[in-house]
Amino acid sequence: MRILCITTSLSEDSTTLKLSNKIIAAAISAAQDAGLSAETDLVNVRNLSSDLTDMALTGFRSGNLEATFAQVAEADVIVTVAPVYKVAPVGLHILFWQLIDEKALANKPVLIGSTGGTPRHSLAGETVLRPMLSYLKGIVVPTTVFAATDDWGSVEGGRSLNARITQASEELVGLAASLSGVDVGPTADPKVGPTAGPKVGSTSTPGEFGSRTRDGNPSIDDEFNPDLITPFAQLLEG
Repeated sequence: MRILCITTSLSEDSTTLKLSNKIIAAAISAAQDAGLSAETDLVNVRNLSSDLTDMALTGFRSGNLEATFAQVAEADVIVTVAPVYKVAPVGLHILFWQLIDEKALANKPVLIGSTGGTPRHSLAGETVLRPMLSYLKGIVVPTTVFAATDDWGSVEGGRSLNARITQASEELVGLAASLSGVDVGPTADPKVGPTAGPKVGSTSTPGEFGSRTRDGNPSIDDEFNPDLITPFAQLLEG
């Protein structure tokens, strides 16, 4: 299972980066508990700020952006984490998802994480990122993870944060396994461990982790027909 974290950490030792690493570790643990191997990678959108600005102004996509967007498309699951400023995730993080290919997240499980100074901003991911990622046809897990300052400074807050991270990570891995037709239930022989194979009756294309099950529904492909999508560069001309 390929787990990719897209984070916007604005400093070298931010709580956003700490939260990203905690979620990645929990996702790896959840995958292992399900009998799956996991490989992870992390992209800091901060390092793509100039590339994103240039694309927004000119429509030109740099090699760095091409490579990062390809990483998103190739990942099995996505973790997206951003700091919240004035009741919304930082604009640079939002811009990344605004400029990515429309098909990159199709049928892909996504976990939303965010950080902020006060719990009053805890719904920022729900109100801003969830609609955007759903528009991109990502499948966002029910539990979002918000970490306020108090969550890092007390035992009770840390315990609550860890519980949310564990819950969201288990949802992420379970959804990914289900969509890919992988059975992570126990087998009759405990020495064998969990089984992994395509579900009966589903149509799939073999891949490293599994495949996106479509069950014969062509609507996703139809919606992303290039003839029906206005290129970003053309929008700039208007």
